[in-house]
Amino acid sequence: MSTEVHRRRRRTPRRKGTAPHWLAQLPYLIVLSGVGAGLTLCAFNYFRKGSGLIAAALLIGALARLLLPESQLGPLAVRSRSIDCWTLVIMGEMVAFVALSIPPMHKTGLLLAGAFGVLILLVLLARGVKLLIAKRRDGPPGRHVVPGEGGPERP
Repeated sequence: MSTEVHRRRRRTPRRKGTAPHWLAQLPYLIVLSGVGAGLTLCAFNYFRKGSGLIAAALLIGALARLLLPESQLGPLAVRSRSIDCWTLVIMGEMVAFVALSIPPMHKTGLLLAGAFGVLILLVLLARGVKLLIAKRRDGPPGRHVVPGEGGPERP
């Protein structure tokens, strides 16, 4: 006969200054609800307004990821802070560019869409230059063999 012992999980007591657990999910829920509301507007044939709302939600998510600590972000913090921020900013700007560049368009909308396009291009160009500089600083890729660790032995 075996007896099973059920142990209850002990929870750490909350300090007086800490926020409730659900509050850490709030920035993620704000971004998710903004994207959901934007998709709903797009479904009801308000494409520009819906796309603008999606872009705003993504940019708010980037701002939250930049300013808030990781303990208050919930699932919004996936990778490093810079990767998450750049991803959300680029996606938000691309959605805004698409929303502003759909015909019929007025002259101000065309100028705004062009400005977003130039901004996206400059960000991508800066990232590419930064990667090239980092590769040159590291030196050419070569095979570095340490004697006695798998390299060809000479007699």
